[in-house]
Amino acid sequence: MPYCGKLDFYYGNMSEFWRFLDKVYPGNKLYANDCPRKSDIIKFLDKGYFAITDMVYITRVEKFSTDAEMGKIESSDLNPSLKKWLNESNVVAIYFTSFSGSNSAKHLFKKWYKENFKIEPKSNKITSAHVNKIQLFGRKIKLIDLFSPSPTARRSSPRVAEYKKWKKMNQFKNYDDFRIFWYKKYLPKL
Repeated sequence: MPYCGKLDFYYGNMSEFWRFLDKVYPGNKLYANDCPRKSDIIKFLDKGYFAITDMVYITRVEKFSTDAEMGKIESSDLNPSLKKWLNESNVVAIYFTSFSGSNSAKHLFKKWYKENFKIEPKSNKITSAHVNKIQLFGRKIKLIDLFSPSPTARRSSPRVAEYKKWKKMNQFKNYDDFRIFWYKKYLPKL
């Protein structure tokens, strides 16, 4: 995605992901003074043994701002290093910050998974559930959905079943509070 934000790094355009993570992991300066710094983020990622990557390696459009504007993503457009990275790592969980739509990270992972492993046995089926478990390279890996940190995701909040259920018990809180709650629930404790 063309860089136009305050941070030349993942989620740099609006930096909402780092704002949420700053609430989940306080004291790591992930959104200090409303302006995340790449050096602080990398220090945090190293400390927590986190890695971050895009599923899409190449697009066929010059400029875009949303997943839909990327156009159709083919298997050959996906991250060619992912298989090697997952094989050589100790990854136990993969988190998706988008999971609906044909260009969502989870959908593209599912496409990549089927392409690279040719079959999807029943025990390794990736479903619409927010937590899935697959067997990959001799170990179990959890696939976990995180609600999108995008500010535009707020528009769909009235239709999000999990938010509506949570809102009944937290009526004075908003969708950002829900996402932070969800992240705290599913991201690892440090």
